[in-house]
Amino acid sequence: MSTEITAGGKPFVHHHSAHCESGVTSALFRDKGVEISEAMIFGIGSGIFFGHLPFVKWVGLPISTFRSQPGAVFRKAAKRLGGEFVTKRFRNPRKGMDELKRVLKAGQIVGLTTNIYWLSYFPNRFRFQFNGHNIIALHEIKNGFRVSDPVLDHPVDCLTEDIERARFAHGPLEPHGFMYYPKEIPRNPDLRTACIKGLKDSCNMMLRIPLPIFGIRGIRFLAKRIIKSPETLGFNEACRQLANIVRMQEEVGTGGAGFRFMYAAFLQEAAELFGSDDLARLSQEMTAIGDVWREFAVVSARIVKQRGQAQDNFSKAGGLMLVCAGREEALFRELNIVVRKLKA
Repeated sequence: MSTEITAGGKPFVHHHSAHCESGVTSALFRDKGVEISEAMIFGIGSGIFFGHLPFVKWVGLPISTFRSQPGAVFRKAAKRLGGEFVTKRFRNPRKGMDELKRVLKAGQIVGLTTNIYWLSYFPNRFRFQFNGHNIIALHEIKNGFRVSDPVLDHPVDCLTEDIERARFAHGPLEPHGFMYYPKEIPRNPDLRTACIKGLKDSCNMMLRIPLPIFGIRGIRFLAKRIIKSPETLGFNEACRQLANIVRMQEEVGTGGAGFRFMYAAFLQEAAELFGSDDLARLSQEMTAIGDVWREFAVVSARIVKQRGQAQDNFSKAGGLMLVCAGREEALFRELNIVVRKLKA
């Protein structure tokens, strides 16, 4: 942790976070005097999800996401906690930068969605095209901004032109200068009601979206594609696409197993809040599911690295993903029943 002074003259304590948007949201709420954990933000904001988007390409490869769309965690968490908040997108980069400077001068810190490739404070080896990285602009400096990036250990400086490029980068899921901040959050929000809303929403997203590429259906859809991919794509292309799935799961901000562990932490906090043994048990099960996702990533990495010379194969990798689908379906169906018994 390190302390920085914001444009409003208030001290801002920088925390390293497990995930960028939930970390940014937690910090924005903390700036308004509301202490709430990153895991609780993630759960209330219904961050857990799955989607495989074969028609949306990133570096020429289909996108797989293990979390809800960028911006949704902040918006849902703020709304469910009874807060007033602002979200804005822009067609014109100059207007977007002018608005950012105006809000900062008014003393408000601001969440920004960016493309990590253009954030020059990262070493080149860590920069790649991804339009979903969230940071906080703390105040304006000469030729740039002081920012709090939740994946770093302390605030850093970033040039104005780099912030603009990052906010208005092109490609899949373009941020369009997306900026967001809470105007006011109740000092003692109704966490129980917010948790129930978040839990119900997550169950619906994982179980009830009728399209075959989202939720539990989406996990099974992708698992079957992985199993068949050497025949349908050819071995080399199948390896390339499998490597991208692992990268989306373990390296990029879509989160994979890490989000399953974070959701397990949320369920544990909710179990303590409601005094629920059922939620505590489901928290343990979600942790175990995260371990299977990690096993899938390890097996897949071996396939890609050794090009089929190992015992591991696409059927094993896809089979592990099918195991995740079955266990997550059982978990969310039981969670849906448990939630109905909870009292706000």
